[in-house]
Amino acid sequence: DDVFRKSIILTATYEARKYGIYTTMLVKDAIKLCPNVVIREPDYQLYSYYSKKFFDYLRTITNKIEPMSIDEGYLDVTDVCKNVSAIELAQRIQKTLLDEFRLPCSIGIAPNKFLAKMASDMKKPLGITILRKREVEQKLWPLPINNMMGVGKKTAPRLESIGIKTIGDVAKFKNIELLKKTV
Repeated sequence: DDVFRKSIILTATYEARKYGIYTTMLVKDAIKLCPNVVIREPDYQLYSYYSKKFFDYLRTITNKIEPMSIDEGYLDVTDVCKNVSAIELAQRIQKTLLDEFRLPCSIGIAPNKFLAKMASDMKKPLGITILRKREVEQKLWPLPINNMMGVGKKTAPRLESIGIKTIGDVAKFKNIELLKKTV
């Protein structure tokens, strides 16, 4: 079908990902990997509706929000956590989003946005991960370089070509000029 020849996957469920289906893959290639895959047309009005609910709820927690996409954002809860622990707050946010809006989410708790994003990606779906600076070497460095936020399908092979296979490899890499030229 001509529509499938040029259409791409906008998002893939965890079940679909097990078959190797990923965001930006051509629909026709996804069907080859899993002939029983269910393809749905995007419903931007529905996404926008739930995005508004999502961010409206988060604004009841704090107004220090930096949206990153229609369904993702960073919250600075430093002031909020004077009265409640970060983990208790994360559990409450996760439970409310799921119970009231049927929106499952994973949450990363960390001292900066990069580490929070890396933490949120560690346990999906419905995970809550705390990542402290002192744990970075132990928890992040062993991960493959393509797990690092900002390293995509094109950058990972370039980094691997200069011997960078893990996040730890890039953290310890000494030749900054070569690194700049490579990425």
